[in-house]
Amino acid sequence: MKKVLPLLMAAVMVTAGMPMAVSASETGDTVQDAGSTETGTSGTDSTGAASGTSGATGAQTGTGSGDSGTAADGTQQGGSTDTSGTVDGTETTDGTETDDGQQTEDAADENTDAAEEEEDTDEGNTDSGKVVTLGENLNEEQRASMYEYFGTTPEEVETIVVTHADEVQYMEGIATDEQIGPTTNSCAYVEPTESGGIKVKTANLNFVTSAMIASTLTTAGMENCNVIAACPFEVSGTGALTGIIMAYETASGENLDEGQKEAAMEELVTTGELADSVGQEKATEVMKDVKTEVLDEGLTEPEEIGEAVDNIAEENEITLTDDQRAQVVALMEKISQYDYDVNALKDTLDNLTGDDGMLSNIWNSVKTFFVGSDDGILSGTNDEALGSDVITDSTVNEGGFKDGLFTRIKNFFTGE
Repeated sequence: MKKVLPLLMAAVMVTAGMPMAVSASETGDTVQDAGSTETGTSGTDSTGAASGTSGATGAQTGTGSGDSGTAADGTQQGGSTDTSGTVDGTETTDGTETDDGQQTEDAADENTDAAEEEEDTDEGNTDSGKVVTLGENLNEEQRASMYEYFGTTPEEVETIVVTHADEVQYMEGIATDEQIGPTTNSCAYVEPTESGGIKVKTANLNFVTSAMIASTLTTAGMENCNVIAACPFEVSGTGALTGIIMAYETASGENLDEGQKEAAMEELVTTGELADSVGQEKATEVMKDVKTEVLDEGLTEPEEIGEAVDNIAEENEITLTDDQRAQVVALMEKISQYDYDVNALKDTLDNLTGDDGMLSNIWNSVKTFFVGSDDGILSGTNDEALGSDVITDSTVNEGGFKDGLFTRIKNFFTGE
């Protein structure tokens, strides 16, 4: 009876489902102890009971360890299958869930990193500091042709649509209604630079030249930048300045002085009107030289400015009417009120009329031949985008690598 009682108690405990282990190691000890007990206490008459106990203990081992291969009979396999969730759940609480949590956290980090990378990619697609302006009256096809001409895309640059109201705001009281016109079509592409003054290229502007625009932009207070002013079809170009100034302010983050912007508009109109009688090149040269002397010498009085205008007109072999002279003097008197960086201004004005001579032109061609052009967006235009009759004008030598070997060789020897 004493021998049978422990076996009966073990059987009852197994039948009642009393947990006999809480971990794999404890289960192993229990199995070993049970085995030892079974070996030590089982006699010949209790072999079947001992076997049952051993099987029950094996079932408990399977439950504790989660090892489905431990069970020897169908009941154990079923039990193992049924209890595997419990075991996995227990293990999950201790380990697997922590791993899943870590994986979830890692996934969140990866998603955050991916979002940041995508944001960085989007920012990388935009050429920082480059701004395009489009006239509001252009249709979609014409706007597309301007991007193609500029050598960029809407995704790569910031774009501003210039309205007719914008143009009127800048030019009303300075230009006539006829000069302003009823629509706004001129476009611009602006790229701030570190040095080199203001470089300008124009396309399909049949009245305003690149030199006029460059000189005028110095009056507005602009300094180092590359500028393209263009239109899909021919226009006078008097309205181009509005878009250029808006683009420059956006690209540089600098708000230009309103008085200087007004003086710039007035200079463009005055130069254009003077060009009607003396020609574009002469008009640009006179305005450039007078402005340089006024600012360089610090002239502020109308008499002093008038004398400078007379001397420079004579040097350029032109005769100004009284009205033309008075208009130029009044403009220069207004410009003289502002504090300009004369050296920065000269970086632009000295390059407007091509007075450097043959030797300088040859040197520029040699330099371009070996190192290419450093004129930024001015070197990336696609004239074919505007048709075969496009009119172009530029303040810089455009003989960069893109022009081809033969063109560069020709420029080298001819000084073109």
